[in-house]
Parts: sequence; structure tokens; C-alpha cells
Amino acid sequence: MSTFSLRIGLLLSIGILAGSACAVPPAAANVPSEEDAAMAQRVERDLGLVFIMPPDIKLDPGLRTEADAIAAAHLARMHTLVPRWIEEERRLQAGPDGKAPSGPVYYAVFARMLNELALWQLAPGDAAYEKATLDAIRATPAVCANAGHDRHHDFLTRIVRVQAMPPQARAAALATERRLLEAWGKPHPAPPPWPDPLPQEAGMEAVVQIRSGGARPPLALSPVLASILLAERERYDSMPWPTRCAFQRWWLGVSLAQGRPAAEALTAFRYGTLITAGEGFGDAFEREAGTARTKPRTAASAAPPAYPKMAARFDVTGVTRVTRRFDAGGKPVQASVIDRRIQVRGIRGVRPVAFEDTFDALAVHYALGGASVAPSGSGPAQTFEMVWDLEPSTRGAATQGGKP
Repeated sequence: MSTFSLRIGLLLSIGILAGSACAVPPAAANVPSEEDAAMAQRVERDLGLVFIMPPDIKLDPGLRTEADAIAAAHLARMHTLVPRWIEEERRLQAGPDGKAPSGPVYYAVFARMLNELALWQLAPGDAAYEKATLDAIRATPAVCANAGHDRHHDFLTRIVRVQAMPPQARAAALATERRLLEAWGKPHPAPPPWPDPLPQEAGMEAVVQIRSGGARPPLALSPVLASILLAERERYDSMPWPTRCAFQRWWLGVSLAQGRPAAEALTAFRYGTLITAGEGFGDAFEREAGTARTKPRTAASAAPPAYPKMAARFDVTGVTRVTRRFDAGGKPVQASVIDRRIQVRGIRGVRPVAFEDTFDALAVHYALGGASVAPSGSGPAQTFEMVWDLEPSTRGAATQGGKP
């Protein structure tokens, strides 16, 4: 196994996280308590966007009232918790002079909040809740209709699923929603491992088989998905969120029809629809740097990838392990990430699941470019690691460029 390492220096800084996390407080030698209060207000405002129930979404009036009450109670708890997180980061990041700059503190707290969102998306409920959730997803296409609504659809999607449950199951489901939100900021059990392969990878592999006239899965694509994937031949990462969700629903049904245990299939669906930090905010940093991608990459490259701006800002580092398959001519034709060992400033004692896929797309793109030879130099490695690191002077600053 060969190892790829990235170490980069400071080239470019970004001032804001466009679209969500607003202007970052400047570093200050002496931070007054008013600044921490303003920082907490910004974090809470961004979190509040996740718990808005848009008036144009059709919900039963009673369910909307319950959902609004659950959201209000949670935001009230976070109003107490976020200042504690800021105080903790101030203490842990303090230098020899006992002070900590506001920028890194802000991003550490924001990262912690994003990770709580991700852990909440993955957390299972009791057996009755899991069954009701699985049944609602399978039976109701509308559970995907609002995915991606103004980019902050975490809570909305869950409430739409509750509405799809039988009326007699809703009270218990809402009680579970309250309990799962009350777990924020507390020690978490280890989240389930990432599916291998990811559901989108397995599903798209099946689509490739269908396109080539090969075996068909036990559940047919819907007419809309068939048009998008078979006629238009869209890539998964080019599809909008509602279509991706519909694709994940289809693959959930295929997995169950193939005999996969319900708990595993539902976990895979949750990972497949997980809104990670990169999915939600990565392009905002690239736009600020003038490097945002307007369309998915279509050609792999053996050139070392640039360090993601978001990863540099949030101080995301670690290792991604990649495996790949080759055709008869030795060209890589498929690659996937099989292990992620990621660290993020501000996230302690639990996996940083919101950031664990930060380097996935870059690693796969690089692997498909034929990069990384075997240690013997005899040919390309089937499995290799990419080590992502930042020089101390660049931590917390967005950067551009890299070299092995």
C-alpha cells in the first residue's frame, strides 16, 4: 500500500462562509463577552434555519403545531448550550497569553454544531420508530419532494416522514424526535460505520449494468429515474437533492428485495441522504475563492488535488483509504473510499461524521487518474492512502494548491 501526503502553505484566505455561516469575527487580542454573545447569536441563527417549517409545505395543522413546539424547545436548549461551547473553545484554544482568536473558535463551534446535525440524521430510534420510518420512506414518494428545500431541510424531511406514518403512530414518533434532539451535546454512542459500498455507488453500478443490457435489479426504476439515468445518462452527483433522495428510495427497495436486513438498509439510506458539511457548504468557499465547480468533473487527473477550502478553514485533516478496479489494459475503471480517519478542530469524543467525506470526491477523482504507483514501482496500486494535512501556519485559513 502506498501513501500519498498533502502538505500546503498559505496562499489564499476567505472571509466568509457564503449563504449560511456569516462573517467570521476577526482575531482579537482581548475579546469582550459581547463578542462571544454575538458569536453565539450567529451560530444559533444558522441553526434556526434548519428548524423552520416553510408555510408552503402541506402539513396537517396539528402536526405543524407539534413540530413547531419541538423545534422551539430544541432551539431554547441550544441557546444555553452554544455559549458553553464557545467558552470551552476559548479555554482549549488559548495561547500562552491565555487568549484565543475568534475566527478559529467560531469555526470550531460551528463544526461541532454541524456534527450534531449529522449524528442526529444517523441516529436510530426504537424498534417501532425504525419500522414506521422505513415503511413511510418505502411507501411515500413525497418524503423526497422537499429534500433540498432552501438547503436546510433536515427537520422538515423528518416531519414529512412522520406525516406519512399511520395517524396512530405519530405521537410515538414525535416523542422519539424529541428524545433524539435532547441528545445533542451529550455523549453519543458510536454511529454506525459508513456503508461499503455507499448506496449511491452500488445503485449506480446497477444502473451501469442496466445500460449495458446486463442483469436488472428486482425493483424497476421509476419512469422519472429511468428517464434521467437511462435516457439522459445523468451522473448521481449532478442530480438535484430531491432526485438523489428518490434514487436512494429506489435503492433502499432494491436492497430489501435482495434480502438485506432492514436495519442495514435504513442505515445505508440515512448515509446516502446525509447532509454533510461538504455537501451543504463546500462550494460556498470555492465561490469565494473563484474556484467553484459549476458542473461535476468528467475527466480524472493524476495531478495532486488542491486542498479543499472548506477543509482548511475548519482544520479538517486525516487519511482516506482508496481502493480501485482496473480493466484488462491496466486503466482504473472504478474507485471508492473504504476507510476514513478524519479529525476536525472542535469535535472531540465522537467521529466527525459531518466531515468524514470531505476528501472522498477528490480521492476518487485522483485514483481514477491512474495516480499512485505501487511501492515497488511495478504498477498502479490497487489500494492506497491519501494523507491530508495542513502546515501549522495555515490551520483555520483557506488555502489553494498542494503537492505530494
